[in-house]
Amino acid sequence: MDTKKRYKSLSYYLNLPWTYTVELSRDEKKHKIYIVRVNELPGICTDAASLDDAMDLIKEPMAAAFEFYMENGEEIPEPVKEEDFKGNIAYRTTSRRHYLISKEAQKRDQSLSQVIDSLVDTALTRK
Repeated sequence: MDTKKRYKSLSYYLNLPWTYTVELSRDEKKHKIYIVRVNELPGICTDAASLDDAMDLIKEPMAAAFEFYMENGEEIPEPVKEEDFKGNIAYRTTSRRHYLISKEAQKRDQSLSQVIDSLVDTALTRK
């Protein structure tokens, strides 16, 4: 039985739709520094004086991580694809919260799902 993992090319992994967190900071001389992290790859980050440079530089530690995963036979995490989701979520809550959301839905003349979507959208855009 062949237990060796089969991987796609390094180029395949580098060109997946990764998401990034960008933080603007300053060094000890007060120069701007852009810190870029790959959300799906914990620990993978870089920094540079410009955002373009940081986005170019992040590819190097990403490639090193993919090569490490391959050499060690580990699973390579891939970004979540939007098309993999159908929009159905089973959501349980307290009776009190259910009541409050129902009141809000009635006030807005919307369905429970529309109100929950609106509340989630508001919370996600505050990040």
